[in-house]
Amino acid sequence: MNSTVRAADGHLIGYEIRRPGEGDTTVVFLPALGVPLGYYARLFDVWSAAGRTVVGVEHRGQPLSPIAGVRRGRFGYSDIIRADLPAVFALPEVSEARRTVLIGHSMGGALALLATAAGTVTPDAVVTIATGTSRCAAEFGPRRRVQRYASIRVVRTVTRALGYWPGHRLGFAGRQPSTVMRDWAYEASHGRFRLHGDPFDYEAALSELTTPRLMLDIEGDDLINPRAVALLAKRAAKAERMRVRTTDGVRVDHFTWARRMPAEVTAPIDEWLATV
Repeated sequence: MNSTVRAADGHLIGYEIRRPGEGDTTVVFLPALGVPLGYYARLFDVWSAAGRTVVGVEHRGQPLSPIAGVRRGRFGYSDIIRADLPAVFALPEVSEARRTVLIGHSMGGALALLATAAGTVTPDAVVTIATGTSRCAAEFGPRRRVQRYASIRVVRTVTRALGYWPGHRLGFAGRQPSTVMRDWAYEASHGRFRLHGDPFDYEAALSELTTPRLMLDIEGDDLINPRAVALLAKRAAKAERMRVRTTDGVRVDHFTWARRMPAEVTAPIDEWLATV
């Protein structure tokens, strides 16, 4: 079932709810940057079949949370953390759940960690999938580091010149407002989070996190490698880490795991949750 909830700034946030017949855990899921919620349908099927209630949250500018004129939009990470997620967590399906787990993929995982660290939401546990620092120092080998450095420079330069990021044309992140990309590029350039227009010290809050947290890296992920995950996990008060290995004959990347092997990703999450 798809619906909307009004954020603190008045914007309507789209979400999808999958309700199983039983189960005491609600999963609040945040997609990767520029990825529509519908991409994760198979992942939600697996969780729902296992008895989880799933609340998938569509990011601003995506199909269920449309914004007229994304080019002129000025929303960033802080708006999602301080306006969108608290509205979602106020939904009865989340607020009345016996246990709530906030799970995010890539940028969605970073937002999950930051929102929990800032205290704008209070999940019982946080799980990130293929989430790590985007800093070039996390890459293996000088060639990859130079390529990552050049990519970051392109994002910053194009966004500054056009006033938005045309990722739908350049093959990364979809069309995004400048503030979102400024927040992404700052972490990628400096290896720490500083959100535009938000004075809160997110790095200090991350270092003091006590909420149970698990960070997964995906074998075959060519965008966020294990070192990138490890570096961010260290900043997040040494979060637990786990590697998800591919099954025989299945090749995945930073995105396709959600469609090609969702059960192999949810299995270690469920095992870990059983110990929390």
